[in-house]
Amino acid sequence: MTTATLLEEELTAVQLGASWLEDLTHFLEEGVGAEDVIGENATWRDVLALSWEFTNYVGRDAIVDGLAALRSTARPRNIAITKRQLPQSFFGGVLVFFDFETQDRVARGYARLDENEDGVWRASTVLTQAEDLIDHPKATGRNRVQGKVHGYVPGRTRWSADRTEESAFSSTDPSVVVVGAGHNGLSVAAQLKVLGVPTLVIDKVARVGDTWRTRYQSLALHSLMNADHLAYYPFPPSWTEHTPKDKFADHLESYANAMDLAVWPGTSIVDIAFDEPKQRWNLRLRRPDGTLRTLHPRHVVFATGLNGKPRIPHVDKLESFTGVVEHSGEFQGGADFEGKKVIVVGSGVSGHEIAHDLHEHGAEVTMLQRSATYVINFTTFTELWYGIFGPDSEIPIEFADMVFHSMPLQTTWDLNKSLVAQAKEIDKELLDGLEAHGFKLEWGPDGTGLIGKHLFEGRDSYQINCGASELIADGSIAVQNGVTIASAKRRSIVLSDGTELDADAIIFATGYEPLFDSIKTLLGASAEKVTKVYGLAEDGEYSETWRRSGQPGLWFATGFVAIARYYSHALALQIRAIELGLIPFDPAK
Repeated sequence: MTTATLLEEELTAVQLGASWLEDLTHFLEEGVGAEDVIGENATWRDVLALSWEFTNYVGRDAIVDGLAALRSTARPRNIAITKRQLPQSFFGGVLVFFDFETQDRVARGYARLDENEDGVWRASTVLTQAEDLIDHPKATGRNRVQGKVHGYVPGRTRWSADRTEESAFSSTDPSVVVVGAGHNGLSVAAQLKVLGVPTLVIDKVARVGDTWRTRYQSLALHSLMNADHLAYYPFPPSWTEHTPKDKFADHLESYANAMDLAVWPGTSIVDIAFDEPKQRWNLRLRRPDGTLRTLHPRHVVFATGLNGKPRIPHVDKLESFTGVVEHSGEFQGGADFEGKKVIVVGSGVSGHEIAHDLHEHGAEVTMLQRSATYVINFTTFTELWYGIFGPDSEIPIEFADMVFHSMPLQTTWDLNKSLVAQAKEIDKELLDGLEAHGFKLEWGPDGTGLIGKHLFEGRDSYQINCGASELIADGSIAVQNGVTIASAKRRSIVLSDGTELDADAIIFATGYEPLFDSIKTLLGASAEKVTKVYGLAEDGEYSETWRRSGQPGLWFATGFVAIARYYSHALALQIRAIELGLIPFDPAK
């Protein structure tokens, strides 16, 4: 497949993809011809298609060695181009999507083909992922549930009554209890629903979506609309480009209803313990009316977000301050602060948005920037990192997800460095203005930006700019850099450098304790088997998130919407496979 041959025969991207797929078939079925298929520095990521693990390989030799054992057990076959998404040219390469089957799974693959120096087109990136179980297909399409059953049904009951009974779990235990009814928890529950796994979602809030409704009024999603669809539930074409938090909250509530999910709002965990002999959980819950209910699920999924308890730094004599003191989690909006002097402690996304909101409502705002911050414009961030989901993209969301998640996480380091360098040039005018007004900038670990900070360091001290940064750059919002509040007086604060500032209110946008710290006590001995939740594991995949944790039957689901949409399916498929006996509940036994 040389360039000259392609030009002579005027092969299209479809023909090129079909030719490459023939070579891939030989490689997967017979283990030969890797040099014709895989680039020397290519990556291959497998999400439950060829094994029941998340695995990845970097470099042709590692791919060949890694897949050698997997091919013999998985036995990939019936490899063919996906009819619903034909190969297409994309920024100098060709994207190829293909379907195949293994021993017990329906699977799908994606490859990006690039022309090598020798004129041969080889894959630089390959992703294979499980889609369904051959003998236990999802309840979608032709396999969907009937709803109302046509014909004569003696003693027919109302659909709504059946739904109420199903959600009550009055005489049975759910196989899975999902803790948290946000986008992560509901996505997992929806995937389990279509896989036929009885699942209950609980949340301490009174109404689905309240975790968003109760946040500050200016909050909105910080990604492209096309990246924020929920699984099986895309936004209508007229959906707003930037989704306000209340709109998204209502959408989550609608999602739970449309997907027929069993959700118990206003429900909290009293205690939880794993019953080792019975291989199940003893889970005691408090319902909204105060009554207690004990369930015995096999699996518990914590989908309570990345944040634990609010983090508020120590301030001497804070009790002497007579103004308003709030954490960003309590802040509702700037309308009550017109004409007030407000100190915002923290320069991450929340700190910027709160300062922005306060300024728009007539407050005099000073931001305390305790350390340097990575800043990028929203449009720059979405164009460089989320281009596959952009409004001009012709790739459907399910295939765009494959492209987005195809690279092993550890290999994105150099890519992020390159994109951050491009972003610095695009946003140069804004960044220069920020520095001119005393705002300190940083570029993430080794120049990897917010992805590096978030994934490799577990820190969220960055700013995706939606307007607040311009207010700092033009002096509308004042900045005090490299300082904290040392002490408070009745109507002022004293900074760590000795500066005293008048203040009517202090808003701490200082983040939260880590997710797992907040539930260690609750889990007791089971927590000791968990090493690290989220972030990067040694194998280059998410650490004990979306896949097995160290404690059998304990799962964690967290991340932004595009992560939840993709990985919720993988988590649910693992649980379904365990419940069917395809893989062990406890891999150590």
